[in-house]
Amino acid sequence: MTHATVPSSSVDAATTTGLSDRLRARSRARGVLVIGGFGALWAVVGALLSSAPAWEWLTIALLATAFGVRALRLLRANPAVDAPLPAEAAERRRRRSRLFLWTSVGEGVGIFLAANLVVNLGHAQWQPAAIMAVVGLHFLPLAAALEYRPHIVTGVAMTAWALAYPWLFAAGAMAAAGPFGAAAILFASAAWTLGSVGAAR
Repeated sequence: MTHATVPSSSVDAATTTGLSDRLRARSRARGVLVIGGFGALWAVVGALLSSAPAWEWLTIALLATAFGVRALRLLRANPAVDAPLPAEAAERRRRRSRLFLWTSVGEGVGIFLAANLVVNLGHAQWQPAAIMAVVGLHFLPLAAALEYRPHIVTGVAMTAWALAYPWLFAAGAMAAAGPFGAAAILFASAAWTLGSVGAAR
């Protein structure tokens, strides 16, 4: 009786692919937790500005919960990788982590500077729009850091909305539609990310 053998290179390639898929799914799930959370935060700002009725608060809570539950389920379905990663995958992971760290630091510094700049210029009411623009812009380098092109769409949409909405509504930069629009963009991004992981699986 003969036994077919599988080349070790094929096994290694399959293992690497499986690990990459699991790491990618976990990265997307964590991204949904963050993006969904900030989407809820922007929605809360909009609700505060508009003195929203109870049903709007309930909708925000339900959306945030739905994204959180789905992301946590995805994390449970893709356990953390404890075994040593192949050299190429490990280096790629370190590179992503460094880029993500610096992108996050840049976003924090940018928000601080933008918020203070508009105040010092005598236009404190522009703070929401200024912060929104910085958040949108940070998605552009983040797309490269995470190798996830849909973040470019999110970044462009959010930045464009931040620049446009103050001129579209009577309340200007303090219009509740601004934060609500940002929340809608982030929620759409989170939903797309969940869908992309589902399609990949």
